[in-house]
Amino acid sequence: MLGRIAEASAVARLLRDTASGRGGALFVVGEPGLGRTTLLRRILTLDDTVRAVYLAGAAAESGLRYAGLHQVVQAYRCDLPRLPAPQRDLLGHLLATGQQRPGDTGLAVGAAMLGLLGAAAARRPLLLAIDDAHLLDAPSREALLFVARRIAEEPIVLLLTAEHRGSAAGSAAGSALRPAVTGVPELRLGPLDPADAWTLLQQSARHPLRRFVADRLLAVAEGNPLALTELPAVLTPGQCSGHLPLDDPLAPGERLRDTHLPTLARLPDPARAALLVPAAAGDVPSGDLQRALELLGHAPDALLPAEEEGVVELRRGRLVFADRRLRLVAYHDAATSRRRAVHHVLAQVLRGPVAGRHLAAAHTCPSPDVARAVEAAARDAEETDPDAGAELYERAAGLADDHDEAARLLYLAAVCRQRAGAAEHVQMLLGKAMALARAPGLRRELAVLQARRSGAGGHPRTAHRVLRDAAGRLTGEPDRAARLLLEAVDSAVHAADSRAALGSAWQAYRLTRLCGGDLAEAAAVHLAQVLALRGERGQARELLLGQTAGEAARVLVGRAEVLGWLEEYEAACVLLDRVLGDPPAPHGGTEGGANPSQRAAALGCRAWIRLWTGDWHGARTDATEAVGCAEQRQETAALAQGLVALARLEAAQGRVAECGAILARAAGVARAHGLELVMGQIAVAEGLLALGAGKYVEAVAGYERAGALARGAGIEDPSVAPWAANLVEAYLRSGRIGEAEREHGRFDAEMRRSGPSWALAVSARCRALLLEAEGHGRPGAVEAAFHEALEWHARGAVVFERARTLLCHGQWLRRTGRTPQARDALEEALSVFSALGAVPWEEAVRSELRAAGARAGRTTCTRLTEQEGRIATLVAGGATNKETAAALFLSPKTVEFHLGNVYRKLGVRSRSELARTFDAVPGG
Repeated sequence: MLGRIAEASAVARLLRDTASGRGGALFVVGEPGLGRTTLLRRILTLDDTVRAVYLAGAAAESGLRYAGLHQVVQAYRCDLPRLPAPQRDLLGHLLATGQQRPGDTGLAVGAAMLGLLGAAAARRPLLLAIDDAHLLDAPSREALLFVARRIAEEPIVLLLTAEHRGSAAGSAAGSALRPAVTGVPELRLGPLDPADAWTLLQQSARHPLRRFVADRLLAVAEGNPLALTELPAVLTPGQCSGHLPLDDPLAPGERLRDTHLPTLARLPDPARAALLVPAAAGDVPSGDLQRALELLGHAPDALLPAEEEGVVELRRGRLVFADRRLRLVAYHDAATSRRRAVHHVLAQVLRGPVAGRHLAAAHTCPSPDVARAVEAAARDAEETDPDAGAELYERAAGLADDHDEAARLLYLAAVCRQRAGAAEHVQMLLGKAMALARAPGLRRELAVLQARRSGAGGHPRTAHRVLRDAAGRLTGEPDRAARLLLEAVDSAVHAADSRAALGSAWQAYRLTRLCGGDLAEAAAVHLAQVLALRGERGQARELLLGQTAGEAARVLVGRAEVLGWLEEYEAACVLLDRVLGDPPAPHGGTEGGANPSQRAAALGCRAWIRLWTGDWHGARTDATEAVGCAEQRQETAALAQGLVALARLEAAQGRVAECGAILARAAGVARAHGLELVMGQIAVAEGLLALGAGKYVEAVAGYERAGALARGAGIEDPSVAPWAANLVEAYLRSGRIGEAEREHGRFDAEMRRSGPSWALAVSARCRALLLEAEGHGRPGAVEAAFHEALEWHARGAVVFERARTLLCHGQWLRRTGRTPQARDALEEALSVFSALGAVPWEEAVRSELRAAGARAGRTTCTRLTEQEGRIATLVAGGATNKETAAALFLSPKTVEFHLGNVYRKLGVRSRSELARTFDAVPGG
């Protein structure tokens, strides 16, 4: 049984109390299909020390007086002789005649039932479970409620269940069973949570469900277990796979229909017939619904009985079903001809896309005229609601009388689904369209869209080839060809094939450079990206300076990415803030005008810039949101990049388990979709994690793997995958000096040609380490190399690498006996590592400080536990408790608890004091 742990636990507590002679009653209520009976039967198996009895009310006996008591007495008939004679006689007369004797009162009947259950419980604790108590006859129900209010001191547990529809109206029995009337505590069943609902749906489906099909079922079921079980059971294999359309509204299963039909059966025939109109209409204004009812010949007040019975209700000017499952039953209980007639009238009454939906539903045979009308409705819808547009295009395709026309409409539906981010749906639509299409031009368009989907959802090498070839066939259409080539560049970069990317980028640049405009800027930026990747930083800078930044979000993100590689961090963030709609601020952003795909790319780019420049809290916030946006739109490349940024943070902070989990997820995405560039970045993160932990053999393995991928791809910019300098250090730490010298010689030559300042700094740091390791370097040469490194660091803003240089310098100073200078360098490094939360590096500094004779006491920040430090950093940066809880996947109460400890340990009393405390720590 899924999702009922809390409810079962509440009953288990009552059952445990029977061991000490105490009992109690509970009314379990819920809407039809929420699993009252399943829960009750599960509860009967919880405790084998009690005597458990299950009974159920029945609609057929709800008018028979004392029929419910008859069931109870029958269950405990062996205990009747233990009752006093007057109570035994009273019960016997009631069950024989269904009438009370003169002088017998409701109190006497209730007392007799209490006596019977008490006599039975004297031998063994009782669990009496009565299902569907709302169907019991009224006298029996009153007697049982009398008992329920008086068993607190008896070893008896009485459980009753009843239907509750949650509407303002309802049956008299339902109203009589409210806690305020019964005096019995109520346990109200709610829907299953999304995870349990998904599990039950998957278990109930007879065929594998496409995700978009499952999402539709989940939306209608709303966590109702019976609906989750029945809705997928009636689907055909084609409907489950998405190749055939689902009914609208969905068809209910037999059990779902049987559960709700009694509610509809209580309505008079005119109301039940009129109910088909709102069932077919769905969510439409009540005025339009009234006009449709009039055109169909229904009385103006035809739906009044349904409102009084709580079947439908008015919400914000629209008449809707109180229970969405009732709508399914009301619709499919009508004949097909009546349903089509209602849709035909609704198509006349309504306007816009919704009228197109009803027009399509009113026709089942191919009709070119109707298909054109539905297509016109789809065009009206696609700009504001691409999902609605796609659905209408699909319906129009079903009405087309020509294979190519149907394929064209399916192509338009796929375009809409792609804009909506429904990748799985796009793949299915394109497959159907390609199977129907015969015209060469149409098949070419379908192939292009398939290639685009391939590039966005994986397999970038194939996407690059198909896009490049498609662009080559577009003679006389330079703009379209250039757009395809730019998409081909993106695919080649994801595949870590910079040579192929460079060829396509140059082609696009040549096609657009004389035209100007946004497309020319996009081509120049793409070419600059590829040139920068390949180490041609000078050419990349010239291309960017030669083009004025426009407003296209994708181009602004690409320009910002290159600026970041060129160490123009502030200019890059200004562009990214424009995309995200954020004011320039040190921490996370607010929702702006960019769509989720653009937002994911912009956030991922800004996360890397913040990681480099020491704003690790901001980097974590951006990367986490980027992952969420990429998941929303199923953008695998952006998802993998966001995960790698998070993993890089976890690696630097020494969080082994968290880093491993994120890297495993990133690797799964990268392998599934051919993202070789990401695989190299994963290897870099693995190397950093091992290097910080002192596992130099593992670090060498990770960085060698990253180096092999980078060399094979022709990627030379160290900002993309900073492996070379780290590999030199890992070689040195593991005693492989010859290999370290060779790798450093190559890296130093490349960086002196066109490297960024931070890379020149770490190259100088590696030179100092090599001079010391070789044993014949003069102290002056080592000192000069360290000073050169620090001078290069002063020109840049890469905080973490500067702290690493200070650590290496401090270690060398201590080993050469210059203890005071060593302490200065080490303490400066410690302040940075502490503020960043780079625990392995912080501990390495502390070890050196102790060796240098200094007291390596914990700094203000590092007196805190790891969790307290994260919370304090977020709060100091301006986050609320709720925002902090969301960022760290905690509850606000947990954040409040840890924040109290932070205040106590740091001796602060307010958020402003906490912020000043953290501001005083350098490098944060």
